[in-house]
Amino acid sequence: MSYPPPGGYQGGGYPPPPSPTSGKTKTLGLDFNLASLLCYMCWCCCIGVIASILWLATEPKENKFLRFHAWQALFLVGVWFVVEIVLFVIGLVIGVGSGMMRGGGLPGGGFGMALLLVVFHWGIRLIFFIIHVVAMIKAYGGQTWKLPIIGDLAEKNS
Repeated sequence: MSYPPPGGYQGGGYPPPPSPTSGKTKTLGLDFNLASLLCYMCWCCCIGVIASILWLATEPKENKFLRFHAWQALFLVGVWFVVEIVLFVIGLVIGVGSGMMRGGGLPGGGFGMALLLVVFHWGIRLIFFIIHVVAMIKAYGGQTWKLPIIGDLAEKNS
């Protein structure tokens, strides 16, 4: 039985363990960091949702890095979807209410309230877009950037 030569990683010992971001996906042969970046592209024709589901279905459980980003991206899209529905319902309530009250309490009546809601809605969309872009940059850089609450859920499920 032969033992490895002394020196560990420096002097000809065993090679260092592979990085969690190095390697290729089983399905499309993409680098792990590029595949995890694709998970966050939900604002572009649902590419992120499709990629996340694909990686969760095909990648082994040992690939924690890619699976984490796939789960976190899906949870982030879910939160975004719920926020969009809530804002839509608020818009309906304000629209119906301002039409019934004929004023809405703002200068311009119901139009002022609707304009305020539109600006708020686009502000929320901009925040979600920025979160997705930062997550894409972090994923491509090989980092597991955890968002509050959904990051913990993603880590538990990956």
